[in-house]
Amino acid sequence: MPFLLLAAIVMAPAWINDHRLARMVGRIQAYPLPSGTDFGYFDPQIEVSGDSGDCWYTIRFELFTERPVQEVLNHYRQAKIEDPDGDLGDYDVAAFTLFDEPGTPIVDDTSVTNSVIIDLDGMYDDTWMDMRCY
Repeated sequence: MPFLLLAAIVMAPAWINDHRLARMVGRIQAYPLPSGTDFGYFDPQIEVSGDSGDCWYTIRFELFTERPVQEVLNHYRQAKIEDPDGDLGDYDVAAFTLFDEPGTPIVDDTSVTNSVIIDLDGMYDDTWMDMRCY
């Protein structure tokens, strides 16, 4: 029993920060999509890392869109989505598309939609000693 209590105490900060990040994912999913765009096949993924107490996160999600990639990227760069610390738009946004070997976008002949991967990268304050941040 003491080991379970110790494990819960050590893991509590990570669980709290995971909850904060999951709330941000919910805000991202609630944010209006660009026209002609829908969420992709996989659920948003969250990665947390850090160094010396600085906590960095990446939230990655897939979109299917008829819009140009730059337009989708600008849509999310202009968004003011609240981050885990309560700041609006305090993150960087990058977009990725899939290319085949010769360097042309992979497009299915039956569809005009393209897959776009969006990464939101930011930093949050860890006041709870999340071990992933060290």
